[in-house]
Amino acid sequence: MKVQEAMDRRRKAILAAARAMLEKEPLSMRRLAEAAGVSQATPYNLFGTKRRIFLTLYQELNDDLLARIRAGDARDALDRMYEAIRLMAGTLAAEPGFFRALIAVIYSSDAEDADIGTADPAVALWTELMGALAGERLIAASVDIAAFTRNFVYLVGGALMDWTDGRIDADALETAVRYGFTLATLAVATDASRSRLERVLAAAPLSSPPTGTG
Repeated sequence: MKVQEAMDRRRKAILAAARAMLEKEPLSMRRLAEAAGVSQATPYNLFGTKRRIFLTLYQELNDDLLARIRAGDARDALDRMYEAIRLMAGTLAAEPGFFRALIAVIYSSDAEDADIGTADPAVALWTELMGALAGERLIAASVDIAAFTRNFVYLVGGALMDWTDGRIDADALETAVRYGFTLATLAVATDASRSRLERVLAAAPLSSPPTGTG
């Protein structure tokens, strides 16, 4: 038990040091070990690769977002989706330096791990929220939730890369993802959600997104 506790402490120290480092500089495993107060071999022993450290940080982000959604008071699954999109954009805007560095690695095409390209931690978050839409009969029962979620994750990933590269700001990211989700969901909506989705489109049509670094 003490061995496991010691490993957990080192793991938390490494992740905290990585998060602080990404605000200021590229992540170096040597510098990371120094900042965390562990041996240079420890980050490799506990995580394997630098990319897996990034993925763990991203997993924590998505776990926190899901916990906040679950604890919220949204009236149904549709409102929870819109709240998740809003919270995602707000979280990015609050720590842009950290998240730009993180997302640039998460969605890079030159992954260190050949098996990790499909292991997007955001999939679990959005799958739960999308599944609730079906469970509450807000979208048609015939919808393939896995496929619907994958297409939404592609939309989110593209918007995240535009934000990471500075082509859009966080507000524009939220607008684009909200609009894309609404348009896609309207195609499979039931009577319980169709009018609400139509009102969202009418109230906030997608315009040319502003650029910026926020």
